[in-house]
Amino acid sequence: MKVLLLAAGKGTLGKSNVSKPLAKVNGKPMITLIVNKLRNVLKDTEIVAVVNKDNKKAIEDALSRRKNITYFVQPEALGTADALRIGLDRIDKDEDLLVMYADTVLIREASLAGIISTHKLKECDATLLTGLTEKQYPYALVERSKLLKINSVIDHKTPDYPSPWEYYIGPVIVKSELAQSYISQVERDKESGEYYISNLLNIMIKCGAKVEAFRTLDETEYLGINNEEDLKTAEEQLIMRKIENLGVNEERFIKFGTGGWRARIGRGFTSRNVRKVVYGIAEYIIDNGLSKKGIVVGYDNRFLSEEFALIACEVLAANNIKVWMSNKSVPTPVVTFTVLEKKAGGGIVFTASHNPANYNGIKFETQDGLPSPDYITGYIQKIANSINAEHIPWVSFNKGMERGYIKREAFHNPYLDYLEEKIDYDSIKKANLKICFDPMFGAGTSTLQMALVSARCDLVTIHSERDPLFGGKSPAPSEESLSRLIQYMKENNFNVGIAVDGDADRIALVDENGRYISANEVILLAYYYLKNERNMNGGAVRNVATTHNLDLLCEFFGERLHEVPVGFKHIAKSMIENDLLIGGESSGGVTFRDHIPEKDGIYTAMIIIEMLAKTNKALSYIFSEIKTKLGKYYHYAEDNLELSPELEIKAERFVESPPEEISGKKIVKIDRKDGLKLYFEDNSWLLLRFSGTEPLLRITGEALSFEEANENIEKIKDHLIS
Repeated sequence: MKVLLLAAGKGTLGKSNVSKPLAKVNGKPMITLIVNKLRNVLKDTEIVAVVNKDNKKAIEDALSRRKNITYFVQPEALGTADALRIGLDRIDKDEDLLVMYADTVLIREASLAGIISTHKLKECDATLLTGLTEKQYPYALVERSKLLKINSVIDHKTPDYPSPWEYYIGPVIVKSELAQSYISQVERDKESGEYYISNLLNIMIKCGAKVEAFRTLDETEYLGINNEEDLKTAEEQLIMRKIENLGVNEERFIKFGTGGWRARIGRGFTSRNVRKVVYGIAEYIIDNGLSKKGIVVGYDNRFLSEEFALIACEVLAANNIKVWMSNKSVPTPVVTFTVLEKKAGGGIVFTASHNPANYNGIKFETQDGLPSPDYITGYIQKIANSINAEHIPWVSFNKGMERGYIKREAFHNPYLDYLEEKIDYDSIKKANLKICFDPMFGAGTSTLQMALVSARCDLVTIHSERDPLFGGKSPAPSEESLSRLIQYMKENNFNVGIAVDGDADRIALVDENGRYISANEVILLAYYYLKNERNMNGGAVRNVATTHNLDLLCEFFGERLHEVPVGFKHIAKSMIENDLLIGGESSGGVTFRDHIPEKDGIYTAMIIIEMLAKTNKALSYIFSEIKTKLGKYYHYAEDNLELSPELEIKAERFVESPPEEISGKKIVKIDRKDGLKLYFEDNSWLLLRFSGTEPLLRITGEALSFEEANENIEKIKDHLIS
């Protein structure tokens, strides 16, 4: 099957009078979106584009990166059947030909697949895409017999019978030989003087050809683009579909985000897709000569994490890659440490970190212990989405162990020994600290418990049992999720409360008075201690969503602050390139120089414990010291909005054209490093960005008072929701 793309119309759109096929929808020429749809459905099939002499060069330029497209000029605008005639002259008689219009950007790929399938299965001579509606359209009306056989396809006809009415809405498939034999019989339309494909279809029907239709049930597909209002509607519809298709795309396509690949269990996160991702990782390991170095595999406490990890080992072993698999659930930073300790070729962790309980995920660490950069995840993603799961080699787990390719072992002990080398356990042992620890039902329970007990801390642990539902909350150490820990701290005499997320790479604290200390403040405490007490040199790095109080602290110490997009891979990269002392993010991840280049909630917790022991000061007192030294202090606020099609449309428009002021405060700087970041005259700020791990719009910001920061966010929300 070949494609005939009709783009020779003389119509233009917009103030610049751009040729209609080149009018931009969500920033891309309409014709490129249509070619992308065709490629997704028909892969590399030949496309014959019929253009006019005025738009030929511009269309060729727009499609220059698309292969297997040929162009022919329609000398005079004589209608769709005339354009079809030009295309038929260039196509073999035994070919089926899909005719597509360059302004039908809202036709779904599923509808194209539907008419192709109908045409083949019913062995049709012609198959058209139609739709039923209660509304009258300026399209060809499809009329059927009592037996539902298509009798006619008539342009410019007003129906004289009750709705619903059926209209021919664009794409059609014809047998080339049959179309060539009848095309000369098509007469000019009396009103327009043009030749229409609908007239060709009527001739074929009268001559006994088998003409069928595939009906779409989505009326948004009927819209052709004829004016600016149609363009705007098309943009809105495509954005709406993007949100609506998230669930379907999650099942069909593997897509890595800022924290690896995550998907809902049973929807996108299935054994089939796990095999595909792990095969992609195996291909990367083999392609980069890392097979002999082996790979480390760990997993958290989520539902089926261990079972998925076993599947991963089966695929890796079948590809002759040695695997070390943890013998129990394990924190992500311990897997990273084990990759470095064993000098392995990489590490896989089955975790969705702080996502809700119905998610799981895969995080791949490089041989250097770094979060995978985009070029590696892109490599893995491409292979995972192209391989047939049935073609992926695997061997039973037991057979892999018997052949020496799989080994299960404890990862904790070397990491715990490492902690004793890096942390001043002697000072901690003398301090007799009382600690309340909340691992949030996650994988960090035993590792941090053992570290604290080894340091002779008086330890009380809550939420330490395995619960794949995480007590009905997301395992993110937010103030709301740590209500029980906060209450324990208020009712008992502890020095500090510590919480880590589901895979223990993020952290939050509660001070001796029961005040929640967010990750933003944890970063300040750790950096202040390293500079002020350990006398270490070096600047810091944070992402765009993290507190600017870290900037003030760096300025106080005469050090440089670096800002990067969200995603710990960017922080890790900046840490190495700039030899920085600390890196952190507002969601709870912190890392340090001369430690693993990944966020580590356990190591951060032990730094805080050492700080309390060596300074002999209360956590609240140390924090007040920091605020005094900063001179001024920004208060942080945040909110998340679940994405709906309407919200995404409004958010996209807000990001594209932000206001000049918010709450009467003038915006003096706009940064689009990651999302939209707005700066005000007093250096307070607001950030809007779409989450890379969940279908959420995240809104964060800081101001000189918490009330003002919240007010700014509420103003944005009002603008988006109203």
